Amino acid sequence: MKPQYEQRILETKRRIYDAFIQLMQEKPIHQISISALCQLAGINRSTFYHHFGSQYDVLTELEDAFVADLEEKLRDVSPYDQEGVQRRVELCFDNAMQNRELTLLLMRNAVGTDFAQRLFSLPKIENLLNEKLSNVESEAERHARISFVTYGSYQLLQEWLNTPNPISTQEEAALILSLARRIC
Repeated sequence: MKPQYEQRILETKRRIYDAFIQLMQEKPIHQISISALCQLAGINRSTFYHHFGSQYDVLTELEDAFVADLEEKLRDVSPYDQEGVQRRVELCFDNAMQNRELTLLLMRNAVGTDFAQRLFSLPKIENLLNEKLSNVESEAERHARISFVTYGSYQLLQEWLNTPNPISTQEEAALILSLARRIC
């Protein structure tokens, strides 16, 4: 593709993302119409459908970008030593706080449990949980514990982000790790 054409695609998608985020601040995703999204983005419907099939596809792309950014930030931190685990959790919470508005919008508008699973099942986090639970023989119990840690952490993250004066990232990370250790 030509660089100018690629730049136009990126600009169009950015306008769609910005309009979508603005509309998500006003109403839930199932109430966002493609017409309203296109009008706010300043594009026509055929342009939208050239890039996306629905407003849910826009949400999925935003989630994908959010998770990919987080994976990149976690890439160089060891998941195996205690200090590395603490640092990884802190990085997750730092990222969420730095992108507080977007994080909360994604959490509120997530369809089903997919975003929680993707956020807390990044390969290194999932490997760490599986390693800690390797002595649990029952697959059902192992799955239940991982789900409890995943969705409990997700809920605590959401509550922390919604708190007007939250505790520090380090304190929240330590709290979640303390609770997760009791379960794992």
